[in-house]
Amino acid sequence: MEAKSRTVRARHHRLRCVVLASLLVLGSSGTHAQEVAPLNQVTVPDVNMLGLLDGTGNGAWLQVTEPERKEALQALGKALFWDMQVGGDGVTACATCHYHAGADHRRNNQLSPGFKGGDFVLDLLAVNQALTSPHYDGANDVGTMVGFPVNESHLLALGWSVDAPDGTPGRGPKGNPNQDINDVASSQGVRAGTFAGLSGGRVDYALLADTDEGFDALFTALGPGIPATARRVEPRNAPTVINAIYNLRNFWDGRADTFFNGVSPLGFRDPDARVKIYVDGQIKDEKLLIPFSSLASQAVGPPLSDFEMQFANRKFAHIGRKLAGLVPLADQMVACNDSLLGALSDCSGTGRGLTVTYGGLIRDIFDERFWGDGIGADVCLAVDDTQNPPVSQVACTDPRTDFTLLEYNFALFFGLAVQAYEATLFTENTIVDLLAGGVATGSVTSGAGRRAVTIDVTGMPLETCVDLLAGNNNAAAVDNAEQICTAHYAKFIHPGAVTGAESGNTEFPVPSGTAIGGCMDPLTCAESPNEAVAINALLSIERGAGRFFAGATACAVCHFNPEFTGATVSALTGFGAAPVPPLQPGQLRKEALEVPMERMIAFNGQAHVYDAGFYNIGVRPSVEDLSLGDAVNGVPLSFARLREAILLLQSGQNLPDNLDETAISKIAEVIAAGELLIPTSPTDLTPRVFDLALACGPGLVGNGNAQEQRNGDPNNNPNTNQCIPDVIPGEKILMNGAFKTPGLRNVKFTGPYFHNGAKKNLRQVLETYKTAGHFPTINFNNLDAGMRIFDLGPTDEASVIEMMETGLTDWRVAHDSGKFDHPELCIPHGHDPDTGQTLLVSIPAVGQGGHGDRLQTFEEQLEDIPGAHSLLEPCSMPDIADLAGRSLIDIPLQPVAVE
Repeated sequence: MEAKSRTVRARHHRLRCVVLASLLVLGSSGTHAQEVAPLNQVTVPDVNMLGLLDGTGNGAWLQVTEPERKEALQALGKALFWDMQVGGDGVTACATCHYHAGADHRRNNQLSPGFKGGDFVLDLLAVNQALTSPHYDGANDVGTMVGFPVNESHLLALGWSVDAPDGTPGRGPKGNPNQDINDVASSQGVRAGTFAGLSGGRVDYALLADTDEGFDALFTALGPGIPATARRVEPRNAPTVINAIYNLRNFWDGRADTFFNGVSPLGFRDPDARVKIYVDGQIKDEKLLIPFSSLASQAVGPPLSDFEMQFANRKFAHIGRKLAGLVPLADQMVACNDSLLGALSDCSGTGRGLTVTYGGLIRDIFDERFWGDGIGADVCLAVDDTQNPPVSQVACTDPRTDFTLLEYNFALFFGLAVQAYEATLFTENTIVDLLAGGVATGSVTSGAGRRAVTIDVTGMPLETCVDLLAGNNNAAAVDNAEQICTAHYAKFIHPGAVTGAESGNTEFPVPSGTAIGGCMDPLTCAESPNEAVAINALLSIERGAGRFFAGATACAVCHFNPEFTGATVSALTGFGAAPVPPLQPGQLRKEALEVPMERMIAFNGQAHVYDAGFYNIGVRPSVEDLSLGDAVNGVPLSFARLREAILLLQSGQNLPDNLDETAISKIAEVIAAGELLIPTSPTDLTPRVFDLALACGPGLVGNGNAQEQRNGDPNNNPNTNQCIPDVIPGEKILMNGAFKTPGLRNVKFTGPYFHNGAKKNLRQVLETYKTAGHFPTINFNNLDAGMRIFDLGPTDEASVIEMMETGLTDWRVAHDSGKFDHPELCIPHGHDPDTGQTLLVSIPAVGQGGHGDRLQTFEEQLEDIPGAHSLLEPCSMPDIADLAGRSLIDIPLQPVAVE
């Protein structure tokens, strides 16, 4: 006990000194983990639970669902998310790419060429081969192992140009694969093909591609068997869906808009999107712009993607027709104690599928104007895309053109339901939350008799517990208080927690993989069963948080607030933001933007406008993937570029050739009419206008010696005193190669990392940042201002990694327990090399109790280290796969004509 007290006292002295050093703190983040507010202080922006859909929140919002159907909508969404029947191949579900801590850690047939930049040749591996750990042992220019090999010096020597001052990306020839690789580790989807009709079963008819040109030339026949092509692989790594509800926009490039239009991912940027309703005997268009619904916008994208889940030219109405006639999760096991689906599971029968239908759930949940005639009967639409469809009260007769209203509006139901489920997947029970006051409860006592001091620690950060319990703050009191408080908080660490890969290299070392979990019931147990090592783990995580938020690393310039990203609803609108902790003397932090755009001094020292939360960090040259700098249907993905285009039109100027004047004019009308509305606050859901505004905040502010503005600092606002609160046409916009900042919670299990999946562990991620990215010269004029060269030394770097790996893990995710349980899933993991059949591996069903083994990390998958989701168990779903896991439902070679 005495040795532990000395450790705690030494830690307290060292960290108090670090706190007073020159530190950059962004948003509500601080130098200690507890100065980041706990996640449970951020309001989950879930329109379902807020009551914006069913009219219980505020009557000003358009009612979409029936009252008090919140949990039913979540259950519907969970079924749709995990259902393999959604995919045109009868295999691919939304969860296929998001089964593992909300992400994907497969390694067979997971490589895609850099075709976003025009490259159709794989360098690292051929199609259908397996990634291994040595594939990630490539080095950067200075010889540090960073994952796939990267070498800017090599590209420059080949003649690469650098990004122009206006952001136009530099270009050059492809590098030597031994020195630089632009391949992407991502997720396999469906085979290339064209939709040829519904079969009445789980597999759609399709005409499969057979080509030796372009991208699909990579995926030609693997052998003499079926079918003609292997499964395509996406051009970007799949981000986790866990905690994604907090994001203002989703997808790496932000195209999943915060306003859900009920039809497509683009939200208000798809100005002609309309759902159909049946009112007063007539079919009418209804325009929806449901706020804080980026996950609904995201959900309706993959089901129509011929890379991800479907064959080309299939409509969402086809998905509606297919699923309405099938048992949800048919052939998939569902645990009887599943947190959302248990009551609907077939526990008295086979245990497979649910006992309800999708059509029945939709009719029960959604307002009837979206699916029926007002008395419970279907409405048939004879669909003609060129005009408003006529309505018929008779049965649909032509399957090629006739759909029921329920089928036609299926994207609306699908998007809102999947979003309602995913909105439950937030992780507020981490060690960082524990240190911040969001987990521990109960009371602690110091002293005895009349001098006893007892405090209730509920909602209290660890450091506050120490300060209050210490009382007079002398050394002995502080030492005793820290021992008591830290031991109490250690009891609340999740029982399944273990230390990370570099925990043994921290200042308070604990061997990697050591159990540090606390009590099953912290309020009744005397002490944590792992108290000594748990306290050291807490100290290392606290130390790592301090270095993470320090100006030397500037990690918190992008990864701030309890969500550990600035691309969120709370950061960009102010809705539901956690209270900002007091700013301590000598510290600096950046004021919250609460608007989606900012003008700032960029990495190159020039003023630029950019979309807050989206940054170019030099992972690859900008030209290889424009991301936010791209446009869809002639509409920019960048808010800043869109705002500039609107201003150009208003002044009578021409738009660039890649932009659509008509579409942008319609979008300008929507904005000008004040149609983009968000709720005012969690306690006042009155609509207020969401403005595409630009921040002219005060830049960095502080107390004491840090009060003065730091002119010239790369993160300082350049026009504080003479604010220009709008984009200036022609000014520089940071957008090319900019990607949404991902949150870092549960990052231990969400590898491979970055949008290109080129890193196998968090050490390689940190090494990327230490050199200001891999391409600071080529990307110079697009690079984020927060990038900088740093070297914390091995001890503090290990602490930063331990904070991310262990401190930000919610161990319920690691064990698929509680709300993170799920049905059975069989996922494609490459092809049989002799027959070309898909190899399906099993992710078994799990109920609320979770499983004993924790999830594998991606690196453990590469190295065949056992863990949950090891991807070694063949699929055992009846009639889906044989005993070796070979798919029995691969797409027929010849499509069957629709009759």
